[in-house]
Amino acid sequence: MPHCITSLVVLTALTIMPAATAHPHDDPSPTDFATQLSDSFRVAAEHIKPSVVRIGTAKVLHNSTTQPQRRGYPFVEGTGSGLIISADGHITTNYHVIEHADLIIVTLADGRQFEATTTGVDEQSDLAVIQIDAGDLTPATFAHSTGAHIGQWVLAVGCPFGLSHSYSAGIISATGRSNLGLSQFEHLVQTDAAINPGNSGGPLINLQGHVLAINTAIKTTTGTGAGVGFAIPIDMVRRVSGSLITHGTARRGFLGVSLQDRDPSVRSTLGPEASLCRIRWVNPEMPAHAAGLQAGDIIEAVNDRAIRSTADLMHAIAVLPPGEMCQITYQRDGVTKIASAQLAVRPERQRP
Repeated sequence: MPHCITSLVVLTALTIMPAATAHPHDDPSPTDFATQLSDSFRVAAEHIKPSVVRIGTAKVLHNSTTQPQRRGYPFVEGTGSGLIISADGHITTNYHVIEHADLIIVTLADGRQFEATTTGVDEQSDLAVIQIDAGDLTPATFAHSTGAHIGQWVLAVGCPFGLSHSYSAGIISATGRSNLGLSQFEHLVQTDAAINPGNSGGPLINLQGHVLAINTAIKTTTGTGAGVGFAIPIDMVRRVSGSLITHGTARRGFLGVSLQDRDPSVRSTLGPEASLCRIRWVNPEMPAHAAGLQAGDIIEAVNDRAIRSTADLMHAIAVLPPGEMCQITYQRDGVTKIASAQLAVRPERQRP
């Protein structure tokens, strides 16, 4: 709501003080605020546009006795979105956008088209990096890893239904969404900005045009957006994409514990911010054991990141590189303690 300033006429026994002269912009109207917001959307859209690409994929249909060829065989075609993350042509997108593709064609904002090669994929986070051989590229700028906040205005950008460079506005509805069955690592940003088929792999941006997350899924009963979309937070995107570029695989930190959430009813006595993340078992050959953690410990924080659930801990460890030292705040028998752990390399299909 606009802040209204009321002019007061002060009466004294000797004089009447004149009211201040009103100025048109002393009391901003709702239209002024709407115009400012519209301008913010426009600036953000212009900032991100050169970094967003359309991704077209094709899979060759062929029988088992004939070698596939790109010409002379029918194709199954798909479309999605991607984000330029480096000047040398690396583009991040969703794994499911390019999964099983025999041909990947990238269309830039200026209309240029290039065939892409796959740098690496990570099914567990639903992320992939592809690369094109092109010049004059504009990499996206990233928001701070903790930059997504509930109620924050955002734009979802991509190619819904093949419509290149489409923008939809909304807010962040929630953060840290998990247990959705979308991927192994779920700590997703939820938004009511319209996300539809073809938006996958495109960015979710703030009003500065900086990337907060990568659009990945919608919750729907009709196959189209219903105001509940999900995006992978930027700290996970940056960590996985960087590892895929450097190593060809997603290398993650690893504690070596099995986890179990406590009953949420404990928060009725311990407070709404109490952690539910409890260690069920510790691998005796892994960093958690070396750091002194034990079964039954309640994990409350990793470095400066608060932990409230097992999903929080999985995300916090997964975005740290192997070999890094981290500070783990935990509670044992009602006493808060801190342990230092040097993370190992996470084996495939393991927990933290």
